[in-house]
Amino acid sequence: MAWLGAGLITFVLQLLQVCVYSVLKLNKRGYALTYFPSVLFLTILTSIKSNGPISTIWDTWAWLAPLLLILYFIIAYNVRRYEPYEPEIRCSGFVSQLLWINLGTLTSFLLLIGIFSNSDRDFHERMKVETLVLNKQYEAALSNIKRMRNVDSATTMLTIYCVARTGHLPDSLYEYRLIGGKDVLYPGKVHSVFLPDSVIKKATSSSVHYQLNEYLLDRNLPTFKKLVQKYYPVDSIRPRYYAEAYKLYALLSKGMKPKPPYPKGSYTSYYFSVR
Repeated sequence: MAWLGAGLITFVLQLLQVCVYSVLKLNKRGYALTYFPSVLFLTILTSIKSNGPISTIWDTWAWLAPLLLILYFIIAYNVRRYEPYEPEIRCSGFVSQLLWINLGTLTSFLLLIGIFSNSDRDFHERMKVETLVLNKQYEAALSNIKRMRNVDSATTMLTIYCVARTGHLPDSLYEYRLIGGKDVLYPGKVHSVFLPDSVIKKATSSSVHYQLNEYLLDRNLPTFKKLVQKYYPVDSIRPRYYAEAYKLYALLSKGMKPKPPYPKGSYTSYYFSVR
């Protein structure tokens, strides 16, 4: 549950601040600095890239975070040494100078989180879809995909996976927006952030429907025709899109072409769409 995760993160961040304070014992003007490690940790969590697996967050932070922490402890140590020599300032009530100095420091930290965090709306919509997929709520994930403003190749991979898990790959896949062709069928060129590549590969590597749709997504109807005849030799038993694609191939092989507009959600519409 989202609230549980948010509560756990808040607890850990606050605990980290308490530990830092117990070590540095910064007071007065420097008290807000004890929140810096917590702010850094939160910034790392919220700066996940939208174009790769979760491991990509370490591309920069693996060296930047230790460097920032070293600089932080050098600064904090010097601030702590300077504290006994600080001039007296008003430090009580709402107009306390100490209050506003520390609030200013915390505000700066919050601005840094906002600047470096991933605020891409499409990315957050995809994260919601991935969470539903992880929880095996495939129908809910597909409903969210239909409502998304934009889809990308990673979303298409999740769409195909969800449709396959619901058992409707041969009869409802092309009702969704599909981008990337056969390259998005399996993890390789595209990745999920939360869902391991191995999960998708294990569930789909031996699927006949995945093999058939690989050719359909690639618009490779001659190869599709040979394979579909092996598994569905009679037209009457072919699922919706397989029957449609087979008839489309027969029409194209005669030098003919179906007249537009093509029915929405049909394979014909996908086949003649802009590549």
